[in-house]
Amino acid sequence: MDQLVFNDPEHGERIAVHAGGAYDLRTCTVISRIKDGELIGGVLYANYTGESIAMFTAGWDPHWLNRDLLYVIFDYPFNQLGVKRIFGLVSEENIHARQFNAKFGGKDVARIEGMFRGNVAGIIMCLERDACRLMGVRPRNIQSNRH
Repeated sequence: MDQLVFNDPEHGERIAVHAGGAYDLRTCTVISRIKDGELIGGVLYANYTGESIAMFTAGWDPHWLNRDLLYVIFDYPFNQLGVKRIFGLVSEENIHARQFNAKFGGKDVARIEGMFRGNVAGIIMCLERDACRLMGVRPRNIQSNRH
């Protein structure tokens, strides 16, 4: 069975470790997807300022990101929280993630030398609400387990 899960602390820890973020039960929000009882991917939100929020993603299955999850992960920050932009930090070497973010409307806004091991630069990417190419996506069949 395929299901979306909200604020599971174990999922938050796993996503944070995989994505290079930090999970705090008091200040982070987690939206994850499980299939047959196994975590296959999810999103961690942190550093909410009212105007913006940071997003970290992680996937362990090539098909972790489906239409329902896409809807929820952009509906939450843009519509429910009302932020104007989402920020993410990506290793300069992670071309796949950078292209993935750009496909949805994300843009590079800063480059910081030596943020990652091996003196690899970090790229801060920003997705503005008005530029988000997924605002029109609608879910097909959402079943959730809110914690």
